[in-house]
Amino acid sequence: MYSKIAQTIDVLVAFRKGRVEPMTFKWDGHYYQVKKVNLVHSERRGREKVVIFSVSDEANAYRLAFSTDYLTWKLEEMASI
Repeated sequence: MYSKIAQTIDVLVAFRKGRVEPMTFKWDGHYYQVKKVNLVHSERRGREKVVIFSVSDEANAYRLAFSTDYLTWKLEEMASI
């Protein structure tokens, strides 16, 4: 079951083969290493374009949102796997 988080986070990314790949993110004073990028898609929220990254580590799945207009990241949801 997913839990809504909706908090701003810091994300370290890599640029590989013309794509952005989240590597690590900091949330609530802790660092989380992304082990797998499961899905990437974009959506519009009004006029704002947001790129959604569904990622996971060894214990949880996360939904990260990157605003291309404001250049900010948010952790939207988290689920135990």
